[in-house]
Amino acid sequence: MADTETAAALLTLCLQDLRAGEEMLAVRLPGIAAAASAPALLAQLAEEAGDAAAHVRELEATGRAAGGPDNIWMKGILDDAERDTRSIAKGALLDTAMIGAVRKAKAAKLVSYETAIALAGQLDEPELRRLVERLRNVERSGDAWLAELLGPSVERTSRI
Repeated sequence: MADTETAAALLTLCLQDLRAGEEMLAVRLPGIAAAASAPALLAQLAEEAGDAAAHVRELEATGRAAGGPDNIWMKGILDDAERDTRSIAKGALLDTAMIGAVRKAKAAKLVSYETAIALAGQLDEPELRRLVERLRNVERSGDAWLAELLGPSVERTSRI
């Protein structure tokens, strides 16, 4: 018999997974971000870490995000990003890799937020759905900004 057999149980698991990923990002991103060289990237990564910490608090406030398994996709993405800070020289090339890593984390979070939105809709939980939609929109906005930073970062890299 499966542990997760209902939409409500899956929604809880999704919220737990999101909280675990956001918590890991809030804790580990500042150390990774310290290797960035572009001031705009440093500022955006600090904002990303702050957003992740705020998302943890908001997800926990639902009363459904505590516990759950470790978030293995976020761990893998952050492990790769930390490896990049050790294996790529500080500068435009590393900035490009860091933008890619954070955007990978955002892509994974966006999919999970959208799953939670769908489940909250199916379960007729409009307040939870609005919360998760708002958090997803913060992710979309941050991703768009990082995509904009990617252009100048790649241009600086191509001159090296």
